[in-house]
Amino acid sequence: MSELIVNKNGTEVNICILEDNVVCELYTLEAEQKNIMGNIYMGKVRNVVDGMQAAFIDIGKEKNAFISIKDALPKVDVVKEEQVIDSKISEVLKVGDNVLVQVKKAPTVDKGARVSTHITIPGNYVVFMPNTNIITISQKIESEDEKDRLVAIVKNNLPENCGAIVRTDADGINEERLISDIKHLVELWNNIKNKAKKCEETELLYNEHELVSKITRELINQKLTNIYVNDKEMYEELRQSLEKKNLLDTTAIELVNEDIIEKFGLGTQILEAAYRKIWLKCGGYIIIDKTEALTAIDVNSGKYIGNSNLEETALEVNEEAAKEIMRQIRLKDIGGIIIIDYIDLLKKENQEKIIQIMQEEVKKDRSKIDIKGYTELNLVELTRKMLNI
Repeated sequence: MSELIVNKNGTEVNICILEDNVVCELYTLEAEQKNIMGNIYMGKVRNVVDGMQAAFIDIGKEKNAFISIKDALPKVDVVKEEQVIDSKISEVLKVGDNVLVQVKKAPTVDKGARVSTHITIPGNYVVFMPNTNIITISQKIESEDEKDRLVAIVKNNLPENCGAIVRTDADGINEERLISDIKHLVELWNNIKNKAKKCEETELLYNEHELVSKITRELINQKLTNIYVNDKEMYEELRQSLEKKNLLDTTAIELVNEDIIEKFGLGTQILEAAYRKIWLKCGGYIIIDKTEALTAIDVNSGKYIGNSNLEETALEVNEEAAKEIMRQIRLKDIGGIIIIDYIDLLKKENQEKIIQIMQEEVKKDRSKIDIKGYTELNLVELTRKMLNI
């Protein structure tokens, strides 16, 4: 059972995805969004640095945004690696140029945002990509016939020189709704282009973070059984979204006149989402440490002594840890390189069991995850794309 909670408390909104009453995804946002991830700006080039193969773009924020040569070149050229090597950033961008960019990485205390000229506009069923002919499809759609059907529909309804990523939610969707989604995104892109033509200085052209729209697009799908909201205005908007997606028959929505976190007793689970150390039911525990380069996760037997031999004890702890680690990765929205140090297993078949458990858990995650398996140092390596709702 998958449930969505949207709990507004003052200016803060907590958004939770529950699976069998366990919090698996958690986002804390401002009701008035300050996040600029995904926003599209008309920026102005302020500095070009050949030695870094990068430039700095004024997008109207305190710190200038950073753009690399790969993100400045057309996407079709980036596919050809030699094109990147042969190009100089000063040949692509000049100081004073106006350039249409999208925020790909949010600013930090020390650095400005990272931006790209490779625009993507997410819809309910596709992600629209102007200025490229690339069409790809979610790896979580398994049927080859369904993949062929979806790609054919998308290809036949995209404008010239435009591409798309077909999202997992498109699986089984009827042609009419898919085409409607594409048309909406094309219209959105045309509006952005028209605004851009009139720009002389820096300007925000597209705000990715209208809260209800983002919840609808990213979190409402056919798997949801219940939605609980404690804000009447958001309730009405989400109910309309369910109606548009033809999900009112399968997904119940309820307006709750109190703090839902307290009502459902989720406070402890939400607090634990910030913990570095997570205890397992068996008595073992995992430690999660984030660094600039990667996230390291260590598995320990803790209080668990097992009932048989050392290999079986290690396997039992690792099996529970594997499930909890994949939940924690979703819960904390961990992205980038992730290295896991499980308790050593001597048997190859036992290592394969752990990888199989992880691969099953991956199916529950909306993000793209690539499990590389065990390395020569007996560590498990994987990568995950941060969702950043």
